[in-house]
Amino acid sequence: MNNENNSMSIASLICGIVSIFILPFIFGIASIILGIIAISKQEEKKNYAVLGIILGIIGVIWAFYSTGII
Repeated sequence: MNNENNSMSIASLICGIVSIFILPFIFGIASIILGIIAISKQEEKKNYAVLGIILGIIGVIWAFYSTGII
């Protein structure tokens, strides 16, 4: 069970990193969702999930900024 949650945290982090460079809105939203799910299922070691959420938010903001909405 812990390995599955760790995998979701790492997937959130990877999607967050990718959202900075490629398809920021899609990967940013995926990173945020995966991070929230990973945090809700994990009791400890939430660092990757939190970092994935932060990078996902940056990716979504970047998507809005690059399209001229912000």
